[in-house]
Amino acid sequence: MASDQTLKIGLVGCGGLGSRHAANVESIEGAELVAVCDHERASAEALSDKLASQPAVYDNHQTMLSEQSPDAVLVVTPNFVHSPITVDAATSGAHVFCEKPMALAVEDCDAMIEAADHAGVFLMIGYVRRFQNAYREMKRLIDEGQIGEIRMAHTVRLGTGAPGGVAGWQLDRERYGGLFSMHSHELDQLTWMAGDVRAVQAVMRYDDASHNTVEESIFINLEFNSGAIGSLSSSRIYPGGSYELGVAGTEGSVKITSGTGAQLTLNRIGEKSEHMTYERNNGLLEEMTYFLQCIRTGEQPQSNGLDGRRTIAISLAAHESARTGQKVKVPVRSPR
Repeated sequence: MASDQTLKIGLVGCGGLGSRHAANVESIEGAELVAVCDHERASAEALSDKLASQPAVYDNHQTMLSEQSPDAVLVVTPNFVHSPITVDAATSGAHVFCEKPMALAVEDCDAMIEAADHAGVFLMIGYVRRFQNAYREMKRLIDEGQIGEIRMAHTVRLGTGAPGGVAGWQLDRERYGGLFSMHSHELDQLTWMAGDVRAVQAVMRYDDASHNTVEESIFINLEFNSGAIGSLSSSRIYPGGSYELGVAGTEGSVKITSGTGAQLTLNRIGEKSEHMTYERNNGLLEEMTYFLQCIRTGEQPQSNGLDGRRTIAISLAAHESARTGQKVKVPVRSPR
C-alpha cells in the first residue's frame, strides 16, 4: 500500500469506547472513517451525527463490508461477537483491530487468527497499556536487564465496580465471559513482561443471591515457562479499590502502583529506590496510529492474535482450575 494512500476505516460497535476510537481515527492524517455500524442503528446514527466526517451508517456489518470495502475494520462490540465479525472482516480483505478480550473461547481465537492468516491481513488486539508511558518504560527496564533474571511477577486489580453494559450484557457470562474481560489487560502485561504461562491454579467466588453469572472475585497462581512464579488478583466488589503490577528479579524489582499508570518505582538491590512519574498519554490514539502505520509499512503489529489468544487460554484454564480445584496446564496452540 502506498504510504500516501488514504486508509478507509469501518467501525463496528458505537458505544463509549467505539466513539473514542472513532474520534481518534478522525484525528489521524491519512485515515478516513467511512462507516460506523451498530446493531442498534440509533447508536450508529448518533455517533455519525457527532463526527465531522459524517460516516455512512449501518446496522449490519456484512452490508458495511460489502458496500464500503474498508481497508481496516475496528471491532469494538460486546465480547461474544468479536470472533464472527473479525472473521467476516478479515475474509473480506480488511485488516482488523479488535478490542480485548479477543474472544470467549480458544477455538474462536483460532478462527480469527486463521481467517487473518488466510486473507493475508493483520489482526491486532487492543491492549492499550502497551502504548501507555509507564508500562512501556517498565518493559524497557526489564528488557535491558535492570532487575536481572525474572523470578516473580504479580498484579492486583480490585474494586473496578459491577459490570453493566447495554441491557446488562456484562452480567451474563455467555456474552461477557468473566472477569478476564477486565483483567485481560493485567494478564497481557504479565506475559508481555515475564513470558508465557504453563500452568495455573485458581479460586473464585460468585454472588449466589443475584442473577449475575460473572464471578465477583478471582485469585490465580501462575507458573511461567521460565520457572518464575506469579499471581493475579481481580475483583469487582473490593471497596475503595487497589492496583499494582510488579516484577521482581535477581537484581531488583519494578512496579506500577496506580491504575492510571503514572507512577513507577525501580528498586535495585543495594541502591536507593527510584520513583518516576509519567504524563498520562493518549494510549488509545497511539495504538490506533501504530495499527494504521503497520498497515502502511507491512510490519506485523505487536499485541497480535497470538497474544490475544494467550490471555484467553490462561483465563479459561483458571476457570477450569477453580471449577475442579486442580492445577491446570495452559494449552499451547498447535502449529498449523
